[in-house]
Order: sequence, then structure tokens, then C-alpha cells
Amino acid sequence: MNSDKIKQEFLRIKALGFLENVKTDFNDGAAGNTFEKHLGVKENNLKEADFDNFEVKTKKTYLKSKSPISLFTLKPSYPSDGDSYMRNNWGVPDPRYPNVLRFSTSLYAHRWSVVYKKFKYKVEVDRKTSRIYIVKADLNENVLDRTVYWNFEDVHNGAKKLQNLFLVEADMRVINGRHHFHYTNATVFIDYIGHENFIDLMEQGLIRYDNRLGVYGPEQPLAGTPHNHGGGFRLDKKLIAKLYNNVIEIT
Repeated sequence: MNSDKIKQEFLRIKALGFLENVKTDFNDGAAGNTFEKHLGVKENNLKEADFDNFEVKTKKTYLKSKSPISLFTLKPSYPSDGDSYMRNNWGVPDPRYPNVLRFSTSLYAHRWSVVYKKFKYKVEVDRKTSRIYIVKADLNENVLDRTVYWNFEDVHNGAKKLQNLFLVEADMRVINGRHHFHYTNATVFIDYIGHENFIDLMEQGLIRYDNRLGVYGPEQPLAGTPHNHGGGFRLDKKLIAKLYNNVIEIT
């Protein structure tokens, strides 16, 4: 681990100013992909950290969004294709492509979420079985389905890439019809302690789980086909420090 090295790399990339998007402008991860290209990271979906034992993530400040940071994506432990189970059993027809089902939610352990005005869902931390369930209920909160779950062990394994986290903030400007990104600030989180308190934060409703089982839009090459953007555990940026022993701000 070398926090000095990653600080130097960030300041080098920041000094380059606005950098042209290396992906298409409708790509959700374009700001992160562009930063990682200049950092020298090959695009990947590996379970290991991205750069020098640091997981790299990007916060899009130009969107003025309060959306939480995605910590990691993780398919359910059960059933074996839990994402398909949720899409096929809980999904609703996409308005643009009614022959394809979609299921997009934000779920918490401390309260129910009303989804598509038809059912309620929540995540349930069961310490007796060491599992995190997704629970489906009717609008009166009578449980209808408790099939999908993660084992605690799988959750902790999924978080291993977060041992050290490098969170970069990006502005965006359109130049010659193309998105360009300028990386303005960064925060380095060192020494992950989530194996001690991740489940606690989940129970408190501070970490949420997002389903993102959608459909490719008309502007995309695979328009009208199912798209799994990767369901993941997410946490507000202001609370990420609760998962680490040390935090360093870079400006």
C-alpha cells in the first residue's frame, strides 16, 4: 500500500485538466473509466482492487446528485441465478419494451420500500442464520417471498477489494460535442474495518442494496434486451469513513 504514490498520481491527472471521455457519452461509468485509463488501469470486473491495492471509485459532482457510492456489486448466494429469479418473479414490464421485465429498487433493513405501487420489499439481516434476505410482502406487510439471500461470508468476501479505497470527484464539460472530465478532489480511505461493522450499518439502514435489472435503451446497440447493471451495496459518501481506520483528503 502506497498512499503517497496514489496522491501523486491523482495530482498528475488533475493537472491535465478536462480529459476526453474514453467511452460513449451515455455510459454510466464513463467518468471512472476515463480516470482509470489515465491511471493506467485496464478495464475489468475483477474482485481484486484496481490500482496498487486501492479500489478506485468516482463521484460525479457535476450531477449534483446525493446518490450513495456503490461499494461493490454482488449476486445473491441463493438461488444460483438470483438476479434472474428477481427479474422473472418480481419484475414489471418495461414501459418502452413491454415484453421485457425490469426490477429496479433501493432496499433497506430498517424500513419497507413500496415498489411499483404493488408490493413492499426490504432487506432483512438474520444473525441466527448469518444471512441477508430480500423479503417481499403485500402492502399490508404479509410476507410473500423470502427466497433470495446472501451469506455473511459471501458479503465479506465481496468486500475484500475495499481494503483501501480511492474516491475521486469529477466535473464534466462538453467540448466539441463530447463529454470531458476534470478530476478535482479525492479522498483516500485506508485500512478497511467493514468486516467488523458492515452488518451493523446494514441493520441500521445506512448501507442499502440496489437492484438494477433494467433494459437497454433505444440509443444503445442492444436496445430492448435485458440489462443487468449489477445489484450492489451502497453507502452515502459522508459515511464511508465508518468502514475505515484512516482517511486522507487530497485537493
